[in-house]
Amino acid sequence: MLRIDHLSIKHEERLLLQDVSLAIEQNKWVCLVGASGSGKSLLVKSILQMLPNTLQTTGTISWNDETIQSASNACSIYGCEIGYIPQQYTTSFAPFLTMEAHLRDLFASHEQTYDVTRIRSIMAEVHLPETLLSRYPGELSGGQLQRFSLVLAIVIKPRLLIADEITNALDVLTARQVTEWLKAMIGQTSSMLWVTHDLAEAMMYADHILVMKAGRIVDAGDRNHLLASSNPYTNSLLRAAPIIKREDRLDHVTTR
Repeated sequence: MLRIDHLSIKHEERLLLQDVSLAIEQNKWVCLVGASGSGKSLLVKSILQMLPNTLQTTGTISWNDETIQSASNACSIYGCEIGYIPQQYTTSFAPFLTMEAHLRDLFASHEQTYDVTRIRSIMAEVHLPETLLSRYPGELSGGQLQRFSLVLAIVIKPRLLIADEITNALDVLTARQVTEWLKAMIGQTSSMLWVTHDLAEAMMYADHILVMKAGRIVDAGDRNHLLASSNPYTNSLLRAAPIIKREDRLDHVTTR
């Protein structure tokens, strides 16, 4: 599916991303973890071809073995095969369109039939009443808008969903509900690139975790690998994650 090989990005002489490589296979949940400013969102923007022209890029980004930068069907890939939930979810909405109009435009832009049954099903899953379809974004609460952004992202069944720090503004319980719902909704048919600063969250859900620092992937592996990691930065993230018990780490140290 998605493959990145030796991606580097710089602005003038400043290196922003350095030699980043990763692969996301079908039906896998991959988490990209790192502190603010580590380069996570920049990597997402490079995948989505949203980088400004002032940045210089080397390396390749491929979708199903075809380089995205030169793909003849690049426009159909984004939004249809690759879905995106931005951190600033309010940017997904035009203030003068009803919520139903947003959905109709989405289906039309990808030449798909408007699927009322699927829309109703997904809205029910995220506890959004059908009556919201006739309303405008300004008439919905922040929580309702965020959940509607999830509907927009998955309703056309993307093969890969990219979620960029979408639980940042949520309380712990709501964040857990959103994450588990997404895992259930896409787990059988799609893959996920989940961007977060929370290593504990990543280790609860991800098949594979990439740890990013200062524009580089400094560690990678599953939960067991990271618990036993000797990487200093990974260890600092582990210490900051209260859900990861000290006993878990000791078990991995003694069994190595």
